[in-house]
Amino acid sequence: MAAGVFGETPLGFTALCRDLGLKVLVPSERPVLYLLPEARPLLSQEGALLLFRPEGGLFRHRSASGFLLPGPDPEVEAFCRREGMGLALYPPWLRKEEVESALASRLFALGPGLALAGLLDLLLKLPPRPLLEVLHQATGLALAQVASWGEVLAFAGPVPPQHPKEPGDGRGYLALEAGEGVLVAYGEEGLLRRAFGLLQVASHLLRLRALERGLERMQEESLGGALLEGLILGEAEPERLFAFGFTEGVEWVLALVEPPAVPGRHRLAEEKRREATLELRRRAGAYLDRLGVPYLLTARGNRVAAMWQVHNPRREAEALLEALPPGSRLGYSAVHAGGGVQEAYREALIALKAARPGEALSFTGLDPVAFVLLQQSPEDLKALVERYLPLPPKWVKTLEAYLQTRTLEEAASRLNVHPNTLRYRLKRMEALLGPLSQPETLARVHLALRARELLLG
Repeated sequence: MAAGVFGETPLGFTALCRDLGLKVLVPSERPVLYLLPEARPLLSQEGALLLFRPEGGLFRHRSASGFLLPGPDPEVEAFCRREGMGLALYPPWLRKEEVESALASRLFALGPGLALAGLLDLLLKLPPRPLLEVLHQATGLALAQVASWGEVLAFAGPVPPQHPKEPGDGRGYLALEAGEGVLVAYGEEGLLRRAFGLLQVASHLLRLRALERGLERMQEESLGGALLEGLILGEAEPERLFAFGFTEGVEWVLALVEPPAVPGRHRLAEEKRREATLELRRRAGAYLDRLGVPYLLTARGNRVAAMWQVHNPRREAEALLEALPPGSRLGYSAVHAGGGVQEAYREALIALKAARPGEALSFTGLDPVAFVLLQQSPEDLKALVERYLPLPPKWVKTLEAYLQTRTLEEAASRLNVHPNTLRYRLKRMEALLGPLSQPETLARVHLALRARELLLG
């Protein structure tokens, strides 16, 4: 990997290594300006790092500053003393990538100036966490990469406890789209303005990496999606779940998610529904992938079915909903172990029908009335409403307010009408529904109101 080029006083090999607490075997004052992941063809020791200075080509050894090795090597030590290069050791229990990140961050922190080309070269190769650390050192801004469901994926510098989840700017911060979430920079307005171009480059890099990971994830999910579809239809054996990490006795749930409704029956509406379903699947996959548990994912019509190994069903289902577009809804099954995917799908479907937009509802959390009503077809629910609730919408609102309060005065206050007006309306309703003081009438009305609510979604 390449580090930045400093201005007037480049850092020497010995000073850099001692600053990082590394053991220097052969000192050298050669400036350190470039890092390469492997010292080829000079040596093939695993974990070796070769630090270069700018004169000459990178693969000419006389332009190198020195070596970092995880252990001593007499041949390399003799070569360094002969060529005037440095040699230092880093602890063998450190991974080479961790040493690279520490070197890069320290070089940028100590250098009085930065060459943009060198910095961009480094950003292209660093993983997200070291990338943010280097940006923090280079710009002086605190940074956070925040997922669409609110989880902080990486940060550098003193960041606040709460972060924006959408691109935009505000007092003391700038949020840029960065793949599965945003890159948020915190600092003074002048610093944010000066670093804007560099932050845009970093956000584009994060978006590209998220896209690459998304493509890899879609390839992995295609096999699992075919299996989940087969399990839902009863055409696949539950034992095949073992290939995807679902070992015997592992607890899981199945969820159905649905995007916000797209009105219209024309072709453009169908295109928008398809796009909404694809976005739903992409975001659900990103969250479950980040969750780090075995999962299967498939699209069914305009819904997405997701099955995953569960630890905290409610928390994970609500976090999954947070990762989806606003207005989506989610229904999930009871906790299962082993087979029973068809049963779990039926439970998730019942819960989804009862869920409101923006709600994650568990099958086990359904009230008994909703459970019974959701076994019926929409046509049956509509017939129930028409039979036992033959009222105009304004009267239905009045009836709901009265049943919720059970007192004329409080219901009248909520409806902003006089109690006598409410009393008159209730008498007219009772002529159609029956006496509201009788349990039989109240039971019919309650069922009809709940069926109406379920039909309206």
